[in-house]
Amino acid sequence: MAESAGGARDHARFAEGLAAFRHIRETLAEAVARGPRVWTPNGRWEHEGLRIASLPTEETDLLYALLRELSGILVAPPDAADPSGVAAVLRGGVLSAEETAVGLVGALARVLSMVDLTPDADTATLFAVLEAADGEDVRLTYAQDEAWQRLAHRVTMLLTESAPLHRFLY
Repeated sequence: MAESAGGARDHARFAEGLAAFRHIRETLAEAVARGPRVWTPNGRWEHEGLRIASLPTEETDLLYALLRELSGILVAPPDAADPSGVAAVLRGGVLSAEETAVGLVGALARVLSMVDLTPDADTATLFAVLEAADGEDVRLTYAQDEAWQRLAHRVTMLLTESAPLHRFLY
């Protein structure tokens, strides 16, 4: 989309959004590689995806702004003026046959809502455990494991529910 046939300002915005997305993806990949490994209380099963990563606020804000712009493009009438060419690119050939522009924007919205998930007692408990481990593997207590289960449920609901307002329930 950053290479659409529009003006330089639109190109820069989408290029910056793409760069922010790539940086966040790299940061999260590094956090996953860094660990620690988190184990259930019995030590037999590993919980995936429980990591601490610091994401720059300006990058997530940029992705939210881009999401708002993409959402606006999608709800605009198909015959509306498209001086930047972004709507044509978004509705056109950048997506595979099984992806739709609406689905792609919806997925981005769900992922951003997960990144912006409101901390609660469970996240505080798990953050403290991971921070205290200082990169070493963690074996959760039963109470900590219950906190992980509740957090996993919140995240799963955000990523799988289709109604946008569901994010405010969690």
